[in-house]
Amino acid sequence: MKISVLSIGGTICMLKDESGGVSPKLNAKALVDGIGMTDNISIETKSILSIPSPSLKFENVLEIIRIAKDEVKNRSDGIVITQGTDTLEESAFLLSLLWDEEVPIVVTGAMKNPSEIGSDGSSNLYQSILVASSNLSRKRGVLVVFNHVIYLPRFLHKSNSFSLETFKSINGGNIGYIYEKQVKYIAPIYRYKIYKIPNKMDKKIAIIPTCLSGDDYFLDNLSGFHGLIINGFSAGHVSFDFIEKVKSLNLNIPCIVTTRTGSGPTAYNTYSYKGSEIDLQKNGFIMGGFFDCMKARIFLTLLLSIGFNKEDILKEFNSYYMYF
Repeated sequence: MKISVLSIGGTICMLKDESGGVSPKLNAKALVDGIGMTDNISIETKSILSIPSPSLKFENVLEIIRIAKDEVKNRSDGIVITQGTDTLEESAFLLSLLWDEEVPIVVTGAMKNPSEIGSDGSSNLYQSILVASSNLSRKRGVLVVFNHVIYLPRFLHKSNSFSLETFKSINGGNIGYIYEKQVKYIAPIYRYKIYKIPNKMDKKIAIIPTCLSGDDYFLDNLSGFHGLIINGFSAGHVSFDFIEKVKSLNLNIPCIVTTRTGSGPTAYNTYSYKGSEIDLQKNGFIMGGFFDCMKARIFLTLLLSIGFNKEDILKEFNSYYMYF
């Protein structure tokens, strides 16, 4: 059994520097050497990047996919990616949209750096290697492993800035666990639609927040954007001022409406007042359903990058969270 561990930075590889804070220091080999893995698993390591995850870019994720595919060609049975948690839910989601191999990708990281008491990085990496090497993980696409839990990227949300239990499954449950060195799944394999890997993802998508007495302020500088995500009130609503202003702009770009609540879908046919979901759809807006604003931005960027038109984009947003 051969597993490839690809490191790209994050807290899991950080140590104290001259400032007294921590920064990326450890490479992939050092991370693996720290867990003393045996269990008849051969591990190959590659250090791809060494950066904190807020500085990851779409092009980095596309390059990681290419490297991971090369590892599969070289007979790797599983891929583990270690990265920072700040953008892990975003990069894992993008990977899940593009990974078409039976071999699983498992993404993990740490909330505590290796110099802290109770650091979780070694445990998370060990569990991730177990998951990546399990035959039960094949055909499950991209998975996230953290604190003994297996997550799907489509449900993943970082919920706390410091807690070891920061990751939660929103609008869907955890799909598995790792206990006593055993990988245990409690959910079937989901049906995935995998998209073409674009040469680049350079479309500009704005995210507009809604807020009391101020959501229309953010509509003043949208020239040059290819799409718009509106993080709407409640089930996907905006103010009277917002809908009037956005209509006056005559935007000829896809506009997706999500909910700022953190869970639950947008509505489609409940409210009919000006600025409600019925009114927004009449004016050409696309309701985001179960998408949060960050995943909606990534999804829309990808769809535009591979040439989907507005009608195609509507169909993809309406069907993505239909699992079976």
